[in-house]
Amino acid sequence: MTPDSFCRLLDAWGADISRWPEDRQVAARACLAAHPELLAPLARAGALDAAILETAPQVREQEIAAAIAAVGYRLETSRRRPARAGRVGWPLAALASAAAILLAIGLHDPSGTTEGAAMMTLLFDSDLILLDGAAR
Repeated sequence: MTPDSFCRLLDAWGADISRWPEDRQVAARACLAAHPELLAPLARAGALDAAILETAPQVREQEIAAAIAAVGYRLETSRRRPARAGRVGWPLAALASAAAILLAIGLHDPSGTTEGAAMMTLLFDSDLILLDGAAR
């Protein structure tokens, strides 16, 4: 293990090497023995771990169990609830509206004059045509 990989693991897992992945612990201890300059980052990480433990709230086991049960209940009830009809209705309404608009534009000027072509250009052109007629 290199000092850089040791420091990455130190940042990810904290100062207690026994909490690191088991397949990395022996190599981490050997790297620490071979590179005593890693003791300084290890000490800083230990101070950070201690500060985090001091500021962490104490939560009782009953509160944790109640929160887990509440999440489970919400997940279970959301699975049993039938899907609302409105979820399917919106996409169909949007599709029908788009079809009606295109049909109205097509029927508006069946002779193919420039006004009908301009309407189709406004809908399908990739440029943005503003009211003053300038393309942007």
